[in-house]
Amino acid sequence: MKKLALFLAVMLVSTSASAQYFRDRTIVGAGVFYKGTNSILFVEIDGDKSAMTECATSKRFAIDSSMPNYKEIVSFVMAAYMKRENKVELLTDTKCTKWGNAQDILGIKVGNMAF
Repeated sequence: MKKLALFLAVMLVSTSASAQYFRDRTIVGAGVFYKGTNSILFVEIDGDKSAMTECATSKRFAIDSSMPNYKEIVSFVMAAYMKRENKVELLTDTKCTKWGNAQDILGIKVGNMAF
């Protein structure tokens, strides 16, 4: 049991160490592209993008349909875009594994609520 607790603690620290937040943003563009066996959602936000990871040369974010929360994130992104919601928060990884030049999305929040 101690080994499991230690493993989970290490995973939490390593995940949060590479996580990045983009807060109080508006989604200004979104699109879905199909590649191979996966659909890929691309998201563009307003505001300062200088904190984005170096590999994200397109200054976009991406998630693909292999992720368990893909459908939920697509729903949130489309709803926030249609509403022109300006309180969008993206939780992202600092990697570009889903699309070579777009930063990976891990989660999304809309409105006044803590992650």
